[in-house]
Amino acid sequence: MTTVVTKEQARNERHHYRLPNGTDTWISSYVGINSVERRAKGLPARTPEAFPPPLEPIAFLVEQGANSMIPGHYHQADQFQVFMAGEGKFGIKPIEGLTVHYAMAFTPYAPIHADSTGVEYLTLRNGWDPGARWMPEHREALKGRTKSYRHGLGSIPALLGDADGPKNIEGVLTQTIVPQEDDGLVCTLFQTTGEAAIAGPSPAEGRGQYWLVMRGHCQINGQAATERSLVFVAPDEAAPTIHASADGVAIMLMQFPKRELA
Repeated sequence: MTTVVTKEQARNERHHYRLPNGTDTWISSYVGINSVERRAKGLPARTPEAFPPPLEPIAFLVEQGANSMIPGHYHQADQFQVFMAGEGKFGIKPIEGLTVHYAMAFTPYAPIHADSTGVEYLTLRNGWDPGARWMPEHREALKGRTKSYRHGLGSIPALLGDADGPKNIEGVLTQTIVPQEDDGLVCTLFQTTGEAAIAGPSPAEGRGQYWLVMRGHCQINGQAATERSLVFVAPDEAAPTIHASADGVAIMLMQFPKRELA
């Protein structure tokens, strides 16, 4: 059964982590136990899994300190990142408003620069990752890999409640952020301004889904979900039943691509 996790629940597992370059971060765990939480609790380190790693949702909020930089790196699991607050740059591209980044495993991506405001972003994975592999130190480990690199950025449209956000929607407004690909990768925003049922693709079409409430309120499988609430749905589970409240909701689906087992 899918379980909704609220931002308040995630804050109960908030831990500080200073990167090797001195950047301060604070990590709040939504789903699973990430490498920072394991370290903070004195749990033994986990070794990398064969790719693709077994299905294991790991989700957390990163608060990156002001005027800091996280160097370019890659991970050993597929992931989405949702930039929620603050200003900075992703590589040379400004972080302007709400943004989604997806990066498939072993795909190096650009440094994350935080301005004086710092930046906050959710990191969402469907498998275990032992931690960042910094570039160029770990470039050699990428040699000979046959998996294609893939990553990209998508801007999130104006949301319910924004000055330029949608008003008086009839039914459900569906907005594509990352177009669906043949292997199931997709990111879609659903918005309503009143009560409505919201339906996404079958979880069996990909390798796990995250649903993130961006604004408003809804019920997910009968559980209350408010802004920044999150739920993971496994491929063998039924699609979630989502009902927007009378005031509407903006909720985003992020679906991982299918992977061939090693």
